Amino acid sequence: MNKVYLVGLPASGKTTTAQWLAKRMSWQFFDLDASIEAETEMSVSDYFGLHGEESFRMVEAECLRATRHLRNTVVGCGGGTAAFHGNMEWMKMNGLTIYLNTPLDVLVHRIEVDPALRPMFIGHTNAEILKKLSKISEKRRVFYGLAKIIWNKSEPNELFYNAVNQLIAV
Repeated sequence: MNKVYLVGLPASGKTTTAQWLAKRMSWQFFDLDASIEAETEMSVSDYFGLHGEESFRMVEAECLRATRHLRNTVVGCGGGTAAFHGNMEWMKMNGLTIYLNTPLDVLVHRIEVDPALRPMFIGHTNAEILKKLSKISEKRRVFYGLAKIIWNKSEPNELFYNAVNQLIAV
């Protein structure tokens, strides 16, 4: 196996963990949202706002499938990637999937620190952020739960790294 796909809720640490893991493994890091922005020549939030979710999810699926040719790469996916267009099944067939099941209180704190990074939460109170995250989690749980590794901590560590290495060697 020569690719790792990280999925999870907004602010779960997908990009940070993917960068950390890629560096530890001496692999490449690939940011799916950055790929979408390069493809569309717009920010994710601008594209989403202008063209709607269905159009965004189609572009997202196309950019995800373009990773099939990558080797020795850790892919940080968007929060909703796993829940649309059969993406989770596709990722499972093309690499190792990891669900970052970061506790909701940690997610709320991360969003509160810099809500501009996640426009869907701008102007929301902590209680509203928690409620919105809970709803999103409920909808996507079935997809996230299909991942080969479910990581129930807020940060990666040596155990995480060792588990990934053992599974990619298979």
